[in-house]
Amino acid sequence: MNEHEQGRKFADKSAAIANETLAKDKAAAEQSAHAVERSYSTTVENMRGYNLKMIDMAQANSEGAFQFARQLATAKSPSDLVELWTSHARKQYEMLSEQLGELTALGQKMVSESAGPIARSVGQVFNKAS
Repeated sequence: MNEHEQGRKFADKSAAIANETLAKDKAAAEQSAHAVERSYSTTVENMRGYNLKMIDMAQANSEGAFQFARQLATAKSPSDLVELWTSHARKQYEMLSEQLGELTALGQKMVSESAGPIARSVGQVFNKAS
């Protein structure tokens, strides 16, 4: 086999390896793009749910404030006022604690569901590469 044939075989083999690597990289890029699309869709849906929860909480807080104002307006004595303030403060604290818990849970769900497809895609790409 002469040098020309050896050079040609080497070039063909190099081209085949380059094409194979390019095909793998293209597949990995497409997989990553699909993962980002899924992540974006999930994030949009989760943000919609989060915003609705915030609206529900704002409505509950507003209704509580108006109810408290009505109660204050009908109080008959200073001791009634103190009792109303104390009761309202306790209810508000409990509601705030519950709302913070709900928002925290929603936030954690959003992060895990949004990052999940990307993390899995990256993991698969690294597994294929090794």
